[in-house]
Amino acid sequence: MYRLLHWEKGSPYETLDQGESRVLTQWEQFDDGEQFSPTKKFLLVVPIVLFLLASFYTEYDPLHCFINASSMIVLAVLPKLPQFYRVRFFGINRW
Repeated sequence: MYRLLHWEKGSPYETLDQGESRVLTQWEQFDDGEQFSPTKKFLLVVPIVLFLLASFYTEYDPLHCFINASSMIVLAVLPKLPQFYRVRFFGINRW
């Protein structure tokens, strides 16, 4: 899911924007870039709920909680924040 939303650029279908969307990821194209829209809020909450369920079912084991929390924060929450809109780290995936 990370790769689909935050790595792949362009549009999966033909658009009429004359190539403007080819430099944006799918996440950046949702709701025309509006931050905290209902769609983006839902897609931000889903990984958090999955983290809470995974923590509950592993009986809050410290190792599992650490692994799940770090991967959730790095791969699911941080890329969705408005501060990272159109940000490319170290020039990766710039073009």
